[in-house]
Amino acid sequence: MFSLLLIILQFNTFAQQQINVIKKPTWNIRASYDSRYGSKVDLSDNAIAMIVDVPKADFAVVTIDDKLSQKWLTELSGFPMAIGKFKNNIVVIAASDRSYFKSFSNQFKAYLLEEKTGKLISEKIIYDGSKDFVETPEFFFSEDGAYFKMATRLTALKRKVHIGLQVVGFFTALKMDKDFNESQSYTVIDFNDKLEQIQRMEPEMPDGDTWKASCGDDGSFIISTVDASKGKCNVAIYLSSNPSPLKTVSIPVDAFSQDDISSITFASSKKPLVSYIGIFYKNANKERSTLIARIDFNNGTFTSTKEVFDKVHVKELQKSFVPVNKKFNDLTFSDIKYMNIRHIAEYNNTLLVTISPRFSVTSSHGSITSEGSVLMNAYDAQMKPLYHQFLPRDYTSSIAGEGSEVSFKQSEKTLRILANQKDGLTAVATIYAEMNLESGTINKINMISKDDIKNSYYANTESISWLNGSFVIPFVERMGIFSKKVDLQLLQLKY
Repeated sequence: MFSLLLIILQFNTFAQQQINVIKKPTWNIRASYDSRYGSKVDLSDNAIAMIVDVPKADFAVVTIDDKLSQKWLTELSGFPMAIGKFKNNIVVIAASDRSYFKSFSNQFKAYLLEEKTGKLISEKIIYDGSKDFVETPEFFFSEDGAYFKMATRLTALKRKVHIGLQVVGFFTALKMDKDFNESQSYTVIDFNDKLEQIQRMEPEMPDGDTWKASCGDDGSFIISTVDASKGKCNVAIYLSSNPSPLKTVSIPVDAFSQDDISSITFASSKKPLVSYIGIFYKNANKERSTLIARIDFNNGTFTSTKEVFDKVHVKELQKSFVPVNKKFNDLTFSDIKYMNIRHIAEYNNTLLVTISPRFSVTSSHGSITSEGSVLMNAYDAQMKPLYHQFLPRDYTSSIAGEGSEVSFKQSEKTLRILANQKDGLTAVATIYAEMNLESGTINKINMISKDDIKNSYYANTESISWLNGSFVIPFVERMGIFSKKVDLQLLQLKY
């Protein structure tokens, strides 16, 4: 009994202290397959700006301070696509219209809002694209507001009543829509603080069948292609409006076809013209593997490391798991064919790559997505493994994978982690953990108390606001099949 009391006291000591809660805000969010409601941006005065749903407008942007008090709310029109900081102001991008079956239109408007007051400074149509074909836009903002970029791919898929964009993306993954995969053009656009196009280019693509793009923290633009016939992943970096790459680096990948590539993920380094790439693929021996590389575009070199996830290695990883306490001693990490890279980022001088199994099942009763425990691999600048650690969890969500992602935040030598965990049949719990970035030791792990939050609500882990001394979690109602309003609750906790 004494030992059990010690465990309970230790667990409660680790728990976060609740500061504030908003149980019934005057606004909510809207859920859909291509929803941007709930997206947020952290502001300079320790406040949060978030896209929300309101009764008398298409949508709004609301700002909450570090005490969860509403500072301002600005109503806007259109279908929200993105929010970010730009030149000490807030930029919100919206499509002029959107339907479930035809997706959004290809005309996009930008709203420039004053950060302190929410006053509308200007609004401008920044892009007017194809009327006949689906386009897939991406919007890029730097954390400090230094740049705002847009990239758009013109597909061969016609905009007719067949199916919404994100559902098309789902079927594309099943090889059911070649028109969506086909690219007619790809354009990258830079904007100034007046929301004017100042640079526009169609980059020369590296050799390869398919490609993926990313924007670095320094404003550089990166495109990777896989040339499976030659066993290479070609990574090119572009600066300014020059369509020719500054440098292209080829990395050997022992995959026979593009179908063997599960994912390609990028991360920026704090060092100029240095980036990371993570590839999860099936190698020549049909083993699922990772290739992690650090690319130095200054001299065109790279350093890489590989890891093969066969049955023997996975069992070794499972045996190496040392639970922090009895509350978190179950590891769900055995479904090799469903494993993939989920997160890659540089913290201090350490690269962290996370891997977890995730699979979806559809039946006549509905669809679910299951997410297993998270393997966290750390590497030094030479891509030598430093340590690995597990975040034990088992989470089930809808087909959209709502709340599946894990949120990370660095604070000096500590990495703060937040993830959802299933709790019975309908309830959702939320795990909070702190890990030492130098050693990989889990110093703290506990379930967050949801005394004032509905048990069935999940933490929107993609919109956590990590403030000075506290963090704010939006808890969201699960969405239905079609677009609908969903309730939102906010919980603020001390670290």
